[in-house]
Amino acid sequence: MRRRTFLTGAGLAGVTAGSTGCLPGFSRTRPGSEGITLRMTMWSSNPDHLSLFQEIADDFLAEHEEVSGIEFESLGLDQLDMVLTTGMTAGDPPDLTWLPVESSREYIDAGALLDVAPTLASTPDYDVDDLVPELQERWRAGEAQYGVPFSTGPLIMYFNRTLYSEAGVDSPADLLAAGDWTWESFRETSRQLTEATGLPGYVVNDFDFQNWTRLLPLMEAYGASPWDEDAVRCTADAPEMADALGLFHSMVFEDGSSPVPGRQVDFFGGQAGSTTAFLGSSTLLDGVDFEWDVLPTPGGPAGDIQSVGQSAIVALSAGRQQEAALAFLAHLTARANAEKISRFFPPSRASLLNAEVLAQSSGLLSAEQLEPVVEAISGSGHIFPVAPNGARVANALDSSLDEFVYTPEADLDEALPRVCTAIDPVISA
Repeated sequence: MRRRTFLTGAGLAGVTAGSTGCLPGFSRTRPGSEGITLRMTMWSSNPDHLSLFQEIADDFLAEHEEVSGIEFESLGLDQLDMVLTTGMTAGDPPDLTWLPVESSREYIDAGALLDVAPTLASTPDYDVDDLVPELQERWRAGEAQYGVPFSTGPLIMYFNRTLYSEAGVDSPADLLAAGDWTWESFRETSRQLTEATGLPGYVVNDFDFQNWTRLLPLMEAYGASPWDEDAVRCTADAPEMADALGLFHSMVFEDGSSPVPGRQVDFFGGQAGSTTAFLGSSTLLDGVDFEWDVLPTPGGPAGDIQSVGQSAIVALSAGRQQEAALAFLAHLTARANAEKISRFFPPSRASLLNAEVLAQSSGLLSAEQLEPVVEAISGSGHIFPVAPNGARVANALDSSLDEFVYTPEADLDEALPRVCTAIDPVISA
């Protein structure tokens, strides 16, 4: 019996960093008489995503008799690094995984990823030249390529048209039409919306004050970054960062137009005026009872800069089934399957990177709505910054921001140098 299996992340919630051996939710069967089983981790439990990967896996199994099964293990993004490192330490990692660009440099430098370039070059009809070179840079070193991006897209602004209309407040679309689409103006209309409705004007999606990358649209609009271009020195104490985080801090603790730490607000449930999220979140708006729209995120003193996140499919060098893993990676990212995946995740293939193709795949967003997304991916956006010790730096940054910045009484002139004191030793380690 040949199969593909989905394991949920429910059993992973209790896994600790000190765990070794077989992890809850990571059990698998390797029927020796039937062939090998591939394991792949991903941070989505969306039924539509899982159904699509199931379909792609079925096609691969039909073409590869040596592979008897594929297990997709679904877990939270915040669990990924711990699960991967624990599995590698125990000698039992998955064969493939989704990996965010923030971790690319750390895993490549550690020798943890397999070079997929020879496999891509030898796969019939793969069309390596269709991969946009600029969008592969974070995954390449010399002639080697250590992953293929399956999702490259900006954080975009979703807003509830109905709520703005009922409140009698200028919407983000109104500000854009008036040539006044800036974070300062957005702060003001968010405050007005909150005063009129009692609901937050703005909630940062997938944030919970523990995911600093979700503030990058605001940071980059002000020319701010937590570290310098070479990722060797903290720059979170720069005036640009004080201006950016000062605006956000005021929205949360002064205006009350963005939720305070601990308060859960769901834009997609109609509980807020706007949110910043990735393109894939648009599926959460299917069937909602309010009108909505999307726009690029606001501009600031540094210009209209869009923050682009990226995730790749990679094969782990510690995996037991390296040849089959590389073959499945090539299968997943080949043009035909990349087009299917583009329904949820913006692609990095030139032939697919246009608004019309994405609109056909999406079913919810029009080509007009998607044009700014394509523009950001193609050149006007900035891919998330990467540090050598990605996971440790992110943990230190999130913890120090939580301790020194995300409090009502925070004085950013004092708080941000403390953030640098916390993360500088980790960046330079």
